[in-house]
Amino acid sequence: MAEIQQPKSATTIFLDQPPSCLEFCPEIPDHFVVGTYLLSETKTEDDEVQQTKTGSVQLWKLDPNTNNLSLVQKVSLPHAVFDLHFHPRDKSKFAIASSTGCISLFSVSATQPGIHQIWTKQVHEDASIPALFLAWAPENWFSHADADGFAVTFSDSRTAVFGTTKDITDDSAITKWGSFEAKQMIEVWFVALAAMQVSGNDDSKMDTIPVMFTGNDFGSLHTRRFESHDTKEQDDDEPLANLLLEHDDRARHHTAGVTSILPLPVSLVDDAPILLTGSYDEGLRVYHATRRGEVLAEQGLGGGVWRLQLLDTKESGSERHFFVLASCMHAGTRVVRVTQTQQDQTAEWEIEVLAEFTEHESMNYASDVWKGSTSSELLCVSSSFYDRRVCVWRTNV
Repeated sequence: MAEIQQPKSATTIFLDQPPSCLEFCPEIPDHFVVGTYLLSETKTEDDEVQQTKTGSVQLWKLDPNTNNLSLVQKVSLPHAVFDLHFHPRDKSKFAIASSTGCISLFSVSATQPGIHQIWTKQVHEDASIPALFLAWAPENWFSHADADGFAVTFSDSRTAVFGTTKDITDDSAITKWGSFEAKQMIEVWFVALAAMQVSGNDDSKMDTIPVMFTGNDFGSLHTRRFESHDTKEQDDDEPLANLLLEHDDRARHHTAGVTSILPLPVSLVDDAPILLTGSYDEGLRVYHATRRGEVLAEQGLGGGVWRLQLLDTKESGSERHFFVLASCMHAGTRVVRVTQTQQDQTAEWEIEVLAEFTEHESMNYASDVWKGSTSSELLCVSSSFYDRRVCVWRTNV
C-alpha cells in the first residue's frame, strides 16, 4: 500500500464570512461559487441574546496556472446558506437551501462572469425551520418526460419533493409533489436521488426506477423506492410515481448521524443498490442498501464525513476504482480510492486513503476539484468554517 500523500497549500485566503458550501461552475470551469453562513449575536436592553443568521453567495476565480484566487462578485442574503448545487443539465443555474426554509435559484453568466438571482421560494411553511440539503432530480427520475425539480430536507424531519413541467426559472409553476415526514423530530442531513436501471419483464429492456435515500441525525438510512416508469400509467398530474416500498435500517450500521450518501454506478446486488455513506462517526462505508442494510467495507477518515463527491471511475481487468473527494469536518479533506474486485458471482470491496489535506483549523464542510485537468493531478479547493479559510492544493491519484 502506497504512503498517504500529505499535500500542502499553494494558496490560502480568508473570507469575510464562514464558508458552508462551494461548487465549481460547469459553464465557466475556472470559477466557483461559495455559500456562507454568518451567525450574529446582539444583546437587547433586557440582556437577552438575539441571534441573526445571514449569508452570501460569492463568485471566485481560480487561476489554475498560478493558483491565485480573486473575488468576482458577492451577493449578500438575508439568510444563511446551508447547501448549494448546480443543476445537472441546465448547468448555468444553481440553487441554495437556506436557514429560513426557502430555496433560491441563481444563474451564472459566462460572457461577463457574474451571479443573477432568479427567484426565492418558501418551501417550508415555518420560516424558523431551516432547509438543510437540496438534491436536483436526475434525468428520468420523474415519470413525466418534461418534469424537473428537486428534493429538500429540513431540520424537523421532513423531506419534500418540488417540481414543475414548465421552465425551472418560473417559480410560480413549481409545486410540492410529495412530502415525507418522520415519526420523530430530527434533522435529515442528506437526500440523494437516483434513477436505477433494472431488468423489466422483458429482459431485453431496462426499467427506470426512481429511488430516494435520506440520512438523519439518529444514524438511520432510509430508502424509498417508487414505481417503475414502465409499469406506472402516465399521468401528467402525478409526475412523482407512487411509493412502491420503503425501509429504514434503524441505525444498525452508523453510530452517529448519516451526513452523506453517494449512490455508486454499479449493478444492483440482490435487487438493492450499493452506496457510499459518510457519518459523524468518522466512517466511510461501502453500504448495501437492503432492508436491514449491510456494510461491505469501512474506513475511518479521522473526522466526520460531511460530504462525498465522485471524481472519476476507472476499470482495470476485474477491478473498478472509484476516486472520491471527502470533506471530513474537523479532520480536513481526503482523497479516497474505493475498489470493487469482481470474483465469480461476488465482489470484494476495499477503501484506501490516497491523500490527506490537514491545514484547515476548523470544520471542513465544503471542497471541490477543478475540472480542467487532463492529467492524474487533482487541483483542489477546500474550505473551513470558523477560521473562514479557503485553500488551493494539488495531489496525484
